[in-house]
Amino acid sequence: MIDDQASPTPSILLLDDDPEVGLAAQLLLQRRVAPLHQLRRPAELSAALDRLAPTLLLLDLNFGPGRNDGAQGMRLLAEVLARPQPPLVLVMTAYAELELAIQALKAGAFDFITKPWDNVRLIATCQQALQKARAGSVPGSAATPSSPAVLTGPERAGSLAAQERAALLSAMAQAEGNLSAAARLLGLSRAALYRRLEKHGL
Repeated sequence: MIDDQASPTPSILLLDDDPEVGLAAQLLLQRRVAPLHQLRRPAELSAALDRLAPTLLLLDLNFGPGRNDGAQGMRLLAEVLARPQPPLVLVMTAYAELELAIQALKAGAFDFITKPWDNVRLIATCQQALQKARAGSVPGSAATPSSPAVLTGPERAGSLAAQERAALLSAMAQAEGNLSAAARLLGLSRAALYRRLEKHGL
């Protein structure tokens, strides 16, 4: 039985059907962030969540060759977030699937990473997720994983930053990577857009 009063060691669970992705993530995150467990089959996810109770789930949105609609990944995301004490979820998707990643954010994912990922950004995002999880598990905190809290202060600032990042990525996707066209969509100068992209590590 898990002791609810204990502070469990943070851990990461990765679900991706590509073994090379799993190995790369493990080599990168195992020593720098937290212990990482790998899964390759979506059918194993529920049991692994029960057994391991990870702090953070890295979830690929597409499984199987040629799949890019993200339907299975979005179903898994909804199932995970409906659990009584869900982990934070960081979705992983290809650059061409940015609209799908934005849907995942709106559905409740903590953030997303585009593949192939930038190592520094993946480490930083995982660390931010674990910090958020620790902050939410402080004894006496009004927030619980199953009851949304009103965002204030730094947490609201983080949420706004995520929204800005999602808007930037959405514009870049619509503009097919053209900075000038994305800037027009956002009502920004090209220089202002470039500064915001740099700020978010894009």
